[in-house]
Amino acid sequence: MARPRRAWAAAAKAKQESGALGKLTPVEPASRRGDGSPKAGPGQVYAVSSGKVYHPAWCNSVGNVWDENPKRLLVVEESAVGDREACKACDEPLQA
Repeated sequence: MARPRRAWAAAAKAKQESGALGKLTPVEPASRRGDGSPKAGPGQVYAVSSGKVYHPAWCNSVGNVWDENPKRLLVVEESAVGDREACKACDEPLQA
């Protein structure tokens, strides 16, 4: 099913805005769970290239990205998140 034109425009704008926050370079996660999802290790966090926040833990947002489009979910070094802000929901992470 094709995305509506507005959705493409919004995605392009988000990607452009997030680019100003710093480039994200994916790294190999510390390990993987049984379902193949990445498990961030010490000094690693979750992010998406078009996002304005990073995720220190596996929260609902991270789980939703994994469920909808796993290729969008990146594991990056926490020191390389640029000017992105930490996700507030990660203060109460899911046990995943």
